[in-house]
Amino acid sequence: MKRGLYNFIGILLILAALAGLAISVTGIIGIWRIENAMKTSFVDTLDLLDDTLQATADGITVADQSLSQGITSINTLTQTIETTGKSVEDSIPLVDTFTQMTILDLPKTIETTQEALESAQSSAAVIDTTLALLTTIPYSPITSYDNTVPLGDALGEVSVSLDALPISLATMEKPLEKSKENLTEIGTQITTMATDIQEINNSLTNARKVTTQYQGVISTLQQQLALTRQNLPGQLEMISWFLTVALVWLGLTQIGLLMQGFEMMGLDFERHPEEENKTKKEG
Repeated sequence: MKRGLYNFIGILLILAALAGLAISVTGIIGIWRIENAMKTSFVDTLDLLDDTLQATADGITVADQSLSQGITSINTLTQTIETTGKSVEDSIPLVDTFTQMTILDLPKTIETTQEALESAQSSAAVIDTTLALLTTIPYSPITSYDNTVPLGDALGEVSVSLDALPISLATMEKPLEKSKENLTEIGTQITTMATDIQEINNSLTNARKVTTQYQGVISTLQQQLALTRQNLPGQLEMISWFLTVALVWLGLTQIGLLMQGFEMMGLDFERHPEEENKTKKEG
């Protein structure tokens, strides 16, 4: 009964050892068969990653160029708006000056002119009277004075014609004030617009900084990927050799297990066959 149990265990050990040897040999063959396939697969994967990184880098480069052009355009627009705002601001004093000239200076000048015309009208009336008297003197060499339209009356008509101008100028006061208000409002809106555009410019500038950082990250990844591609064949070969050595060691251990199984089945590897036969005869 005991001998049969030993034989059964020995058979199990022999089968396990043979299975281990088969696994070791199959593993070694399989490792070197799939080593090239793995190498090709990894290289293809790395190539795909490299193409993806390159496409991403190209896209970021285009985005960076677009942002740069946008910043340049916005800077130009900002300068134009600032110039326009300066022109509007410069126009406000001009409107004030024109308002003062229209509402105050011109009416005062017209009033002064009318006063001068009235004074001249009085003098002209005296002159007309004097000339008329001189022409009535008998045998006077002075020809008859034609005073159909006396000079004084003509000057009076001129003075009267100026009466409508102050009224016309006064009607310009409200439009001028409205124009000043409009210009002030336009100036405020232009200032607000310039501030908003400057904020957009700052956002674009920050976005361009981010794209620059991404370009640096992608460049680093591409360098690491190139280094990995360069070292990959050697690393795979090193792993293959390590697994091969491990499987060889496993196979060697199975030889010992195989011998142990044979010994449990009664085969003694330490005795010489002659000694074994002698022992059997003595038994």
